[in-house]
Amino acid sequence: MKKYLLIGFIFLIYIVNSYGKDLYLGYWLLPNEKVIIEIKKENLEYIGYVRWLKDRVYPEKDKMAGQEQIDRKNPNKNLRNRKIIGLRVVGGLYKGSDNKLIGGWIYDSWNGKMYYGTASILDEDTLNLKGSFDKWGILGYTMKIKRCKNINEYIE
Repeated sequence: MKKYLLIGFIFLIYIVNSYGKDLYLGYWLLPNEKVIIEIKKENLEYIGYVRWLKDRVYPEKDKMAGQEQIDRKNPNKNLRNRKIIGLRVVGGLYKGSDNKLIGGWIYDSWNGKMYYGTASILDEDTLNLKGSFDKWGILGYTMKIKRCKNINEYIE
């Protein structure tokens, strides 16, 4: 009898821990494997920051060769000197009734453009991140990004 109670208790703990886990949170490797973003939750809003770049500095043939990458294509001239590492690139996302993240924005620092943003979980280690030109999500691009389980492999 004690054995069955122990097994039941362990199963209950497993269910409670699984249910309470927010799969959106964590580090995510973009498909080009050159960028890792961290998705966090502040109050009810999901936000994302660049935490790792494969090429932290501009390459040799670039006019800024050897310098740390900055937000140089930002349409606001006052923001063009912001470093890419630590830059907020996802924001305004809130959980909808179907557990998808909706109503947010995604910023692409490579071209200086802001897009309407949504996100949805495919499985524990895969996230669909979509940037759209329109708020309905008809015209846009979806990236399947993978969970980065060991960020220390990437950080110097």
